[in-house]
Amino acid sequence: MYQATNISYRIGEKQLLHNVNLTVVPGKFTAVAGPNGAGKSTLLKTLAQEHRNYQGEVLVNGKSARVYSPRELSLVRAVLSQNTTISFAFTVQQIVELGRHGHRSTRRENDDIVDEVVALTGLEAFRDRSYLTLSGGEKQRVQLARVLTQVWEETLFPRYILLDEPTSSLDIAQQQLIFALAKKACSRNIGVMAIVHDLNQAVQFADDLYFLRAGKIIASGEAHVVFTKPVIEETFCCRVNIYRDPCNNCPYIIPERETFSEPRSVAINL
Repeated sequence: MYQATNISYRIGEKQLLHNVNLTVVPGKFTAVAGPNGAGKSTLLKTLAQEHRNYQGEVLVNGKSARVYSPRELSLVRAVLSQNTTISFAFTVQQIVELGRHGHRSTRRENDDIVDEVVALTGLEAFRDRSYLTLSGGEKQRVQLARVLTQVWEETLFPRYILLDEPTSSLDIAQQQLIFALAKKACSRNIGVMAIVHDLNQAVQFADDLYFLRAGKIIASGEAHVVFTKPVIEETFCCRVNIYRDPCNNCPYIIPERETFSEPRSVAINL
């Protein structure tokens, strides 16, 4: 498992995370939702060890993340950031192959994994295209392919993927595709954690759901259980109505115009 235990993180006088506990289970999709400035990306960067001066403990497969070398950690977890800037005209094939950097596999083994992921993500026709010529949605799919390639190799130990708002600025079809691909990765003993803004997509794909506000966990649990009107309204300070899709019985929300002037205080674990 990938575990955060009593994680606190401060920059100067500003406390960004307050005793946060979170677990990403191999084979499950975990979503973290919350308003802007809640500390979601800070939490992900702490889990990824991009932030090191935190209080608390991050455990990766039962071992402190602090004792992993960068290469060792890269074999266990892959990270997709909000923004990935590439200024050189690498081909799609070259970008995806970067996910195998650090692995000591044979060329044949690397090629097989890259081919499998390229096919899975529907990028065969883009292999020789310059990355710089792609649309935003296509670039995000290439970056996800790179991340999948990094941890796609089946191993005796679980692997993890950390996604920071992977569907921001994408159209609805691309959003669904990105989440569906991430969900498929769970079938390979991979635990996925995603920072999300669209609650309806979160409850559609996530097994576990955490709500974060002002650096604190407001509620956590199985997605369909914790996805409630009181929790969502407390987290986002916005009135919502919850309905159910008659086709799949999945809940979804529609926000109202009126917002709370002051948030209430709840802490729920379900």
